[in-house]
Parts: sequence; C-alpha cells; structure tokens
Amino acid sequence: MMGHLCKFEDVGIEYYGDQVAEKRSLTHPSQSDLKERIDEGAKQLKNPYREAYIWLKGEFMDVNGMYEALQGLESVLKKCISTKQKLKTDTAELAKL
Repeated sequence: MMGHLCKFEDVGIEYYGDQVAEKRSLTHPSQSDLKERIDEGAKQLKNPYREAYIWLKGEFMDVNGMYEALQGLESVLKKCISTKQKLKTDTAELAKL
C-alpha cells in the first residue's frame, strides 16, 4: 500500500512540482525509513471486529459442545433406564417360571 502512495507521489511531483525533491513528503530524502515505520505500525494493528468475531465463534462452539454433551447424557440415561426396565421385566418373567 505504501509503495503505491510513494509511486503516486513520485509521479505527481515529477509532473506538477518541477521535479523538486524538497516538495515530497513520503519520499523525501530525510524520510528514508518512513515506509518501514508505517509498515511496522500497520502490522501491529489488529481488527477489533475480527477479534470479537473469533471470540464469539469460540463461545458459540463452547455452548454447542455443552448442548451436544447434554444430548449424549440424555441418550445414555434413556438407554440405562430402558435396560433397567428390561431387566425388571426379564426377572419378573423368570420368577414366574
């Protein structure tokens, strides 16, 4: 991004500024490390919406995991109850014999 702005300034100053280097702000000889400083600053920035999205997605996945765990527990409990009920009926039938 910064490279495009520097190139734009170079072309504009060459055409409109009579090629005077002192009129430049981004590509002025005294600002030789400006591009690196801007690039470093841009790398340090974080998008707050992306951070919030990732956090909310994690929370949603946690809730979804808890829901699935409770569904699994309910399924196991139903099978356990049906097994106990079957055991009672089988025991009652064996007692009749």
